[in-house]
Amino acid sequence: MPSGARGFVDQPSLHALGVLVPIRFSPVKLLPGRHPLGRAGLGMRLLRTRPFVAGEDNPRDIDKYSAPDDRQVVEWEDEAQASITLLVDTSASMQTGLKAPVRNVCILQLLYSLWRAGDRVGVALFDTHVRSEIRGANLRSQMQQTTQSLLGTASGASADVTAALNAYVRKDRRRHSNLLFVISDFLPPNDAEIELQFEWRSSINEIRHNIVPVIVSFEIPPTTSGLLKLVDPEHGGRRMAQLSARRVGRINRAERLRTRALLRRFRSAGLDCMTVVDQSDVYPELTRLARVRRQRRG
Repeated sequence: MPSGARGFVDQPSLHALGVLVPIRFSPVKLLPGRHPLGRAGLGMRLLRTRPFVAGEDNPRDIDKYSAPDDRQVVEWEDEAQASITLLVDTSASMQTGLKAPVRNVCILQLLYSLWRAGDRVGVALFDTHVRSEIRGANLRSQMQQTTQSLLGTASGASADVTAALNAYVRKDRRRHSNLLFVISDFLPPNDAEIELQFEWRSSINEIRHNIVPVIVSFEIPPTTSGLLKLVDPEHGGRRMAQLSARRVGRINRAERLRTRALLRRFRSAGLDCMTVVDQSDVYPELTRLARVRRQRRG
């Protein structure tokens, strides 16, 4: 880990979130260059100056007129950057030991990579509805506030991803996110399939197809066996089950088929997407996504 990155999230906080594989401290750019909102004649305008933070800010952003003992960083209007939001599912099904650590690595990796690539990134947490938004003034505060929010999250509710997405997009029109990641297992509360063409159409059109679903899946280790207590976190059901290698294989196969069906539906709607099963999948999937988007727009 680079010395300048050590202060963003301390090691005990990472371990408390279940993050065992270190995030990669390097930028990934998904929207090339600066991203003005297209209002002719405005361009980039000075927003404010603030104290320089060593290890976090780019030295090239230091105001050359600031005093040597009081270095200041120049910040520009938000319209000169891409505004990216991570819409994060914190429902009960996402709090399990197999999914929560993978989800948390996704969030932290995206935050670090996209902020370092020059974009402004916020986080919105939801279950039945959007419960909180986190938009730090800089990368350090964003990482720390997000980590604290994830540590304090304990939801017993189920998630309606479609309702939360549509509600957030309607609310977000004034800020206008250029790119929206939806991080979830996409398990609907009524076990019905997500009908993208009808349920997501307005949101997809609003953000011009710049919605990226991140499917958080799981795989039970094949060595798992014996009598185990299974808990349905969203409905409160509990039962004892005898797990064998054959039963574990059937569970994993059913989850893979569900994930593939989701991928087909997202791609048929023209959406880029990611699937993560393990913490080590996150950075390779993110770089693959960035490469695909660059090739398409190149």
